[in-house]
Order: sequence, then structure tokens, then C-alpha cells
Amino acid sequence: MTGKTKIIRKPSPWPILIGALGWAIVCLILPMIQLWHYLIALLIGGIAYFIARKQIPDQEIEVAVPLTPLEQQQHEQLEAARSALTGLQQAAAKIDDPAMTQDLRKIDSVCRQIVEEMEQRQRFNDQARRLVDYYLPMLTKLLLNYDELEADPLQTQNIQNSRENIKKTVKLCAEAFVKQWDDLHEHQSMEIQADSDVLETLLVKQGLVSPSFKEGRE
Repeated sequence: MTGKTKIIRKPSPWPILIGALGWAIVCLILPMIQLWHYLIALLIGGIAYFIARKQIPDQEIEVAVPLTPLEQQQHEQLEAARSALTGLQQAAAKIDDPAMTQDLRKIDSVCRQIVEEMEQRQRFNDQARRLVDYYLPMLTKLLLNYDELEADPLQTQNIQNSRENIKKTVKLCAEAFVKQWDDLHEHQSMEIQADSDVLETLLVKQGLVSPSFKEGRE
């Protein structure tokens, strides 16, 4: 979500300038010593102005609209989500282990879809907030730790155990994030089912479909 804008129309200054030019030309031609000289200049200038006003479109200017407190909060949350996702992607790019890379691709795919949905639908529920505030930063930290451990030339038993623990955690996160994505759509699925049931009931009451149709669906 970016800052909101609106388009305002502003009359072009050119019709006024053209009208003034018409007045000036008449003033150069006529001696401007009698009243009718001024009336003609005014008439010519007015005609020039109205013709130009019809021919020259208004200027369209895009101006920023201040965000409401709720919109500002959502904007900040979305920026935090993008930043957290970028951090995760940068950390994941350093991992060479094929199994971890596959799990990280699942996580990245789910996170990108969640961030896109946050932006498109303005949905910022508790699950999405936990993802941004806790899960992604913690997972990113683990990946950075894994990269440091992998680069250690000694590879002691403790280091190897720590690497294996991180691998297991990443795998669990991949499964949990997929479930998180499914849970985010649980409410939507319930709404769709409820709307479908109401519509089917109305169709049966109106005699547009057979009652057996609804019974068969159940």
C-alpha cells in the first residue's frame, strides 16, 4: 500500500493569457479614446478567452491525500513485512544445502503471497502480524547463524549439531507457514460456504431449483 492520491482539476492559465492578448491587440489597433473602443477590446478579449477555454483542457494535478491513523498503521505494517521478507530472502540466498533451499522456497512463496494479500486486501490479522513481527525475523537470524556455522573451518560436533537443529527448524517452519497460509483463508472459506448456502436456499424457495438439488449437495 502506498500513500493515497487524488486527481484535482485546475483551469489552464492559457485562456486568460489568450484573452489578455486579444485585448492588447485591439488596444494596439484602436486609439482607445472612446468608450466603444474599450467595449470592442473587452468583447474581443472575452471571445478569445471563451474559445480558448473550450479548446484547452483543464490541468490534472495528482496530490497526496493524508492517511488516516489506521491506514498509516497498515502502511507501516506492510513496509515492515516487505523489509522482513527481503531480509529472509537475502539470508536464504547464502544457504547451499539442497534440502534447506527447497524448504526455504516454500517459505518464501507463502510469505510473498501473504504480503501481496496484505497489500491488496488490506488484511492485517493477528496471524499476519506474528509472521512479520516474530517468525520471519527469528528465522532470518537462524539462517544467518547457519551461514556462520557452515563457514567455520573446524566443524566440531557442537557446530554440526547446531546446523542439524537449524535444518530441522527450517523444515518445521516450511510446514507451519503453509498451514498459516491455509488458516488465513479459513474465514474466507466459511463466508463463501455461508453465502452459497443462503443463495441455494433462496433458489429452492423461489422454485427455481429442485429441493433435491440442495439435499444432494449436502
